[in-house]
This record gives sequence, C-alpha cells and structure tokens, in this order.
Amino acid sequence: MQLSPLQLLEYTFDGVSVLPVDGYVADPAFAPGLVFFPGKLAMSADTGLALLAEEEKYSDFGVKLTLRVGPKEDAQAPYNIQVSVRGVVRMHLTQAERQGEERRVRALVNGASLLYGAVREMVSTITSRSAHGPLLLPSLSFQDLATHKPDEAAVTALASSAPAKRKSPAARAKAKAGSA
Repeated sequence: MQLSPLQLLEYTFDGVSVLPVDGYVADPAFAPGLVFFPGKLAMSADTGLALLAEEEKYSDFGVKLTLRVGPKEDAQAPYNIQVSVRGVVRMHLTQAERQGEERRVRALVNGASLLYGAVREMVSTITSRSAHGPLLLPSLSFQDLATHKPDEAAVTALASSAPAKRKSPAARAKAKAGSA
C-alpha cells in the first residue's frame, strides 16, 4: 500500500438540498439502506477545475462538483437532490515537459471522484433521517472527464471561488495571543 499521488487537502459544501418527492411509493422489493437502483434516477453533474498553485514537486487544483439527482420521468425516486461541493487537491508529480495536461486530467477525474464520495456520504446521512428513508447513491466513474476540455468561464469562476485556506490551530492561537 502506498499514498496516492493525488491528495484531497480540503473540501466544503456550498449547498445541499434534499427534498422528498411527493407521491413517492417505496418498492416493496427494494431493501431500505441499499444503493438505489440507478436506472430509476436522472443524474447529472457539472465539474470545474482551476490551477491554484504550481510548485516544483506538486500542483494544487481547485475542483468543483455540482450533482443533481431526481426521478426519471417514467420512474419513481424518493428524493430530488442538488449538492455543490468544492475542494483543493494536490497532485504530486515531477515537473516534466508535457506533464501539465496529465496533472490536470488526473486532478479533475480523481478530484471529482473524491468529492463525489463526500457527496454520497452527505446524502446518505441526510436521508437516513428523512421522509422516505436512507438513500445511498450508486458509485460513479468520472473517467469520461479525461477527454473533456475545460470551459474557460468555469475555470475563471472556480479560481475566484476556491476554498479559503484556514489557519492551523497553532497559527490561530499565535494570532490570538498576539492580539491580547
């Protein structure tokens, strides 16, 4: 076992909306707490990526994921969901020629996957105490983002909305002591 070259440094939720669908009737063949059958869900996602810092041994990227989930027109699903989350990932690769695109792709594909894991857990936690019972979203692959070219407007907007760096507890204590 070894560390991944991509590390999630931090993430924050910009918005979480989980609303029960009126008229939803649970399928008796469906066991509560299991992954909801993805064929009944309409799922879409928007992603964004921005280079925040580039050093000799790593690059930091801001990653954003907005996920929307609801019932397909001809199927029932228990909730309408929209979650927006953003994070900072650090890609450890040596600075070599033509490696910038590889770092960008890995940061986007794997960063979105890491953020989706956080979204999946958040939705499971919220729905565990909601009207229609727990919902565990299906596992997804973001590999198709590897061939996606970045939208310039999304990159600019993401760079300006990167999570603010938090001071470490030691730095906060030092600042507090200095102001006293």
